[in-house]
Amino acid sequence: MSGAGFPRRLRLGEPAQFQAVFDGADVRISAGELLLLARANQLAHPRLGIVIGRKVCRLASGRNVVKRLLRESYRQRQADLQGFDIIVLARSGIAQLERAALNERISTLWKRMSKRLAAQASDTPP
Repeated sequence: MSGAGFPRRLRLGEPAQFQAVFDGADVRISAGELLLLARANQLAHPRLGIVIGRKVCRLASGRNVVKRLLRESYRQRQADLQGFDIIVLARSGIAQLERAALNERISTLWKRMSKRLAAQASDTPP
């Protein structure tokens, strides 16, 4: 499966990139313990940033599990998210979720994002 990796160009890495999404998010979607913020970028590919604070999930191992699941789901759906900078924020309660419930929340986020993008595309005249 080519193109399904997660190289640096597909990540938000600079604080200014994160701040741009926080300040000017076009899309905000909440699914329980997760919040997705997205902003259109001028690139041909999407970029992902993940924010999970220590106050939200005390153990690093728990934060790593959440990040790993988010990155894997993003890799599988990145073709549908072209041209957006996306930040996923974890909220309190994320550490108490079972993996199945967490995967369900993540899937819900991406489905809502896809619907929102499809709705925006249909509203925009060619």
